[in-house]
Amino acid sequence: MTSAEAKARHQNLAAEIRRHDHAYYVIGKPDITDYEYDQLFKQLQDLEKEFPSLVTSESPTQRVGGAPAEGFARVKHLQPMLSLEKVEGAEQPTKDEEPDRDKRNRLQDENTLAALESFDTTIRKQLGRAHVEYVMEPKVDGVSISVHYRRGKLVLGVTRGDGVFGDDITVNLRTVRAIPLELNVKKPPELLEVRGEAYMANKDFDALNAKLAAAGEKTLPNARNATAGTLKQLDPKTVAQRPVSAVFYAIGACEGIEFESHAEMLKTLAEFGLPTQKKWWLCKDIAEVLRVYRKEIVADYDEDRDLRRQLPYEIDGLVLKVNRFDDCAKIPSKTRAPGYAIVHKPIPWITPAETILRDITIQVGRTGVLTPVAELEPVFVQGSTISRATLHNEDEIRRKDIRIGDTVVIRKAGMVIPEVLEVLKSKRPEGAKEFDLFKFVGGKCPACGGSIAKEKVSDGATEAVAWRCQNVAGCPAQLMRRVEYFAQRKALDIESLGGIVAEKLVERGLVKEPLDLFDVKLESLAKLNLGTDEEPRTFGEKNATKILEALQRAKTAPLHRWIHALAIADVGETTAKQLAATHKTLETLADSAVLRNILALGTKEIERAEISPRSRKNPPKNDAEKAVREKRDAELKAEIAEIEARLDAGGLKARLPEVGPVAAASVLNYFNSEAGKKILARIHELGIKPENDLPAAAAASGSFAGKTIVLTGTLPTLTREQAAAMIEAAGGKTSGSVSKKTDFVLAGAEAGSKLTKAQELGVKILDEDQFRNMLAGAS
Repeated sequence: MTSAEAKARHQNLAAEIRRHDHAYYVIGKPDITDYEYDQLFKQLQDLEKEFPSLVTSESPTQRVGGAPAEGFARVKHLQPMLSLEKVEGAEQPTKDEEPDRDKRNRLQDENTLAALESFDTTIRKQLGRAHVEYVMEPKVDGVSISVHYRRGKLVLGVTRGDGVFGDDITVNLRTVRAIPLELNVKKPPELLEVRGEAYMANKDFDALNAKLAAAGEKTLPNARNATAGTLKQLDPKTVAQRPVSAVFYAIGACEGIEFESHAEMLKTLAEFGLPTQKKWWLCKDIAEVLRVYRKEIVADYDEDRDLRRQLPYEIDGLVLKVNRFDDCAKIPSKTRAPGYAIVHKPIPWITPAETILRDITIQVGRTGVLTPVAELEPVFVQGSTISRATLHNEDEIRRKDIRIGDTVVIRKAGMVIPEVLEVLKSKRPEGAKEFDLFKFVGGKCPACGGSIAKEKVSDGATEAVAWRCQNVAGCPAQLMRRVEYFAQRKALDIESLGGIVAEKLVERGLVKEPLDLFDVKLESLAKLNLGTDEEPRTFGEKNATKILEALQRAKTAPLHRWIHALAIADVGETTAKQLAATHKTLETLADSAVLRNILALGTKEIERAEISPRSRKNPPKNDAEKAVREKRDAELKAEIAEIEARLDAGGLKARLPEVGPVAAASVLNYFNSEAGKKILARIHELGIKPENDLPAAAAASGSFAGKTIVLTGTLPTLTREQAAAMIEAAGGKTSGSVSKKTDFVLAGAEAGSKLTKAQELGVKILDEDQFRNMLAGAS
């Protein structure tokens, strides 16, 4: 056979094998038997052995995997891979209102559909439409992946990771036969990034477990875990032997191709030979969405006919998306999720299970919050065995009347986190006592023995009361969080030092407080085990070098970054910048006269409000008390005026708009504490002298002199940090929230709720071009 004949034969064999791969893995309808397929594959292998020059990265034979990798490189996504917001399930009717669990679940699910209607109402209001078209798809219970095709060829495969950075698993994804190595299109786009889920089909997962059991190996708990573990194998040959498949349902970065809608995109991806879901619906409005949901998703709540029975893989709900991409672009994003899509899992699909609550243990979080955890008799719930479940806080325990020894119903909240849904009080043992967290821990932090106190804590949108360890500096449970905070991008920006690394540094005893990072050596950091003793994952010299280089840069970082890095309570990024702009060094900040004045001013204003002789909430009991109050009120008025005069004279208070008495007290208390004094001394020992690099005074004549600007979204050419620096240099200040006092909102792509609020309040919106024109002095 000549080289030309071999090349032609190779092309034909490769094309035929790809066609059969597509028929088997994507369409699900094989055209030939397994034996016939194996014979074709062997012919291709033999041909490539005889003519090695025919082997290319796109050849079907290259899917079997190459040499094992040493680790996975971190890759920054061209566009963030955001998670999707989930619908909150309705809790009505309650167990008391409807004791029958099946009926209760169905009624609760029907009530939850109001959230989908509310979502539609919001979307229609934002778009100014009477009707909005939607695409509804199953939510695959798999592992999120991103695959890049350059000029039609697969060049990169990445895990979702944290949404900004993921792991490069290209070599592993190339072994997945459902994912084409080359797109089926004559004129491929320059770049097409497709996003979807890797998964194992139910029958394939069962077969894999049977194979493992027969070999005397440990079986896998569920298909999703099996898929995730497979894709993170360092040896691609192992991946090639596992039955991983994939479906794609979204796009990321694209060059040379555009889509008008999700529906068009899904059809095009299928035409390109990419696996897409066989079941998805294009609905003209929310009414059709609800009709499809009732008839085809939950099938009138008939579990034998619902969508789960029609698909070969596990699903954990449905995804509802606005269909047209131009509409999606007009809808503000949420903090961590796009605004044009939402996820709902039918409540009857959230399968609970009964078990015994054997004990309650207390975990101390990285911010010192004490969280009670239920220790359970192991029970299988939604694909995994559960032995622990969150109890949130003491108030939640009392609301549900949860006691040690109770028989409880467990489910996975948000389809992920195990929680105690309810207590079966009819099975409660005699003598079960109400839970009292303070008594349970003897009034001491279980991690360090320090005192605990009740404080308000935030869970994002709301505040709750929780017990918190007061030993901020010495509690080991809080140390991991402080190390991570110390290294974050807005603080000292120590590259490669994230949560896992911080956790392992503390766990392995290399760091006992953040400043210990400056003593860590390359050898010990490179050998740091990020995994377990059974499955080690070495940090590596390359990553260790990045951290040590970043630590050297941190020694000369400006004052505001060091203030932020110290994690002083009530001091965020903006406050840190204002403190740095009004204090030359950490030492002057530690003994700040202006902060003492701000604290004194706040204290006296509070006292004056409390003893006011004209108070309606706390009126004087008689004339004598009124006279005493009037005298004290006059004294306080004079004292307040004197403090205000001192602050106005220096001009510093006007440059500290974010610093009130609470923040002032936090800063002064921090540096006056033994821990704070030790930290200052340690910084001095390390030869670190952070100084103020911010403008000494706001530019009185700058374009934004005296103006407050809020940043939101992604700007075309500027980072938020760059834009904030330009604003401050022009005499303005940035704020994290929109109010009536906001002068401008600088908005970029995917702007969120801040943009919506600005529009509601009539605040002027600037894009980057308008912003630059104003800086240049243009109108």
